[in-house]
Amino acid sequence: MDSNRNYKFAFVSNSAELGELVKCYADPSTEDLVIKLATMEEAVSVAREFLDEGVEVILGGGGTGSLLARTLGQPIVKIARTYADIVRALIKAKKYGSYIGLTSFATPTDGIEIFEDLLSIKIRQIVFNTTEELINGISVAFDEGVKCIVGGGVCKKIITSLGGVGIIVLPSKSVILQALREARAIASVRRREQEDVAQLRTILETIKEGVIVIDKGGKVKIFNQMAADIFGTELKERLGEPLPNVIRGTGLLKVLKTGLPEIDIIRRVGDVDIVINTIPIVISGEIFGVVATFKEAARIQNIDRKLKEKLYIKGFVTKHTIDHIKGESLIMRQLLDRTRKYATTDATILIQGETGTGKEIFAQSMHNLSDRKGKPFVAVNCSALPESLLESELFGYEEGAFTGAKKGGKIGLFEMATGGTIFLDEIADIPSSLQVRLLRVLEEKEVMRIGGDRIVPVDVRIISSTYKDLREEVNLGKFRADLYFRLAVLKLDIPPLRKRPEDIPFIVQEILYKYGRGTKRISDKMVDRMKGYNWPGNIRELDSLIKRYVVLLGNLEADDNLLYELLQELNDSRGIATKKESIIHGELQLDTAPKTLKERLEEYEKIVIEETLKETQFNKRETAKRLGISANTLWRKLPPSDTSH
Repeated sequence: MDSNRNYKFAFVSNSAELGELVKCYADPSTEDLVIKLATMEEAVSVAREFLDEGVEVILGGGGTGSLLARTLGQPIVKIARTYADIVRALIKAKKYGSYIGLTSFATPTDGIEIFEDLLSIKIRQIVFNTTEELINGISVAFDEGVKCIVGGGVCKKIITSLGGVGIIVLPSKSVILQALREARAIASVRRREQEDVAQLRTILETIKEGVIVIDKGGKVKIFNQMAADIFGTELKERLGEPLPNVIRGTGLLKVLKTGLPEIDIIRRVGDVDIVINTIPIVISGEIFGVVATFKEAARIQNIDRKLKEKLYIKGFVTKHTIDHIKGESLIMRQLLDRTRKYATTDATILIQGETGTGKEIFAQSMHNLSDRKGKPFVAVNCSALPESLLESELFGYEEGAFTGAKKGGKIGLFEMATGGTIFLDEIADIPSSLQVRLLRVLEEKEVMRIGGDRIVPVDVRIISSTYKDLREEVNLGKFRADLYFRLAVLKLDIPPLRKRPEDIPFIVQEILYKYGRGTKRISDKMVDRMKGYNWPGNIRELDSLIKRYVVLLGNLEADDNLLYELLQELNDSRGIATKKESIIHGELQLDTAPKTLKERLEEYEKIVIEETLKETQFNKRETAKRLGISANTLWRKLPPSDTSH
């Protein structure tokens, strides 16, 4: 709404003289004024037409103004006559005789005796409510000898028609200017109210919830279309009326009576479940009404579904199924059979196995075989995050919970995984303080965000994994026994690759096809040689070997010599590892001349670096992190041949 545009005023009266005065004193730069002469019988309908056409304030003079104010209320401004205005008119009327008539709308004018004494005249009051009463009153007064009438414009016309004289009571300039100021103030307030109402209406219609406000008498004061749609009733017809029966059972009147809010209350309305929040409107300790919001439970479920779909898109999905696990050995057939059985239950599962055996693939497989398939699968590496960050990631936090917390807080991974599975990788490395919180999740199926005061229920299946012997960690006091037993209701022990060499041909073919797409092969002789290797890195190490083999083959289909060299490199690396173990146990026999302590330490340092590089697939950043040194320090300590990896 343009607050700079002129106000729209209309003057409605039967006095042309007063109309001219109002027009004279009006400010054209502030208001646009329309003058309309009308009898009292016409005035109300004329004023209503003006208001319907957008006129903001109606000004009325004399009896007409009083009638409009009494009938329409705001936005009517009555230009009232003052005692000074009446005295001035009576002085003029005295010239025409000492017996003078004075008209008054609805009620007599006070202080007549003072006027009579002051001016040495006799006043005949004529009180009227309609034009007909005014005509009759003036006629009777004229017959009684009153030849001059003081009043409004219509009074002058009536007495003139009878042969008498009419004197119009004209307000002073200050009275008219005051009336115009009052009209501007009313118009300004009305504009602000209209803006507020328009904004409120827009907000209410934008909100995807039904909203109803009732006053302290239980009558409908405000509503939006969503509320009407939810309850299937036309609330527009109910404005200012008591609540319809269909809404009475929603608890609004109860809150109005008790003053106690009701939050997230579910009630059945017809054949629909409605979630209702009702808050009392309290001013200075007194209840003035109630505001309530309504949302269909089905809509909330739909929002929840969309949130889960969004989480799915964000990557909380599985990439592997049980078909990706290759193996025909007896130990693997038994393991896969157990995996399928475990997938049918919601019990917690602990997966134990060496690095590279595919623990997460088993976790994803059980998720995809369960009823939770299609729901979020959230994987967390418990050893990769510091304690404070791991806690906030798992449980989430409220706004302002700590320095740097996101505005609005953050939902935790347990909440994100609701309905699905959370996979806690390397669970043995979880700090003791978080072990207590995790135990509560397992026992109560609920979480509380950091800095929060509200319990959030979670429906999530927990699968955890570790390469460590978790029972031994319990014996050493590094892991809570009660948490261990909660996590290990069911257990899967994945055998290392060296204990199922008969599966290597199947695994090799699968990996070879992944990287070579059917264009590369490995001879049976080389596969048999691969069976004889110990595979400390398990399937991950085998995968890396074949990937290097395919890359180095180039356009060739196969090359036994190349694969032999790569296997030899693995054996050499394994030799270094064995040498390292011998040093640790004091078993290394040196054939060279005695070395100083510094030389021996440097030799051992090289062995440790080489072994760690191997474990990390030659990832120098990860190697430096594991060794507790900077990447630059690692770079300086590497032999020249290793800096090219």
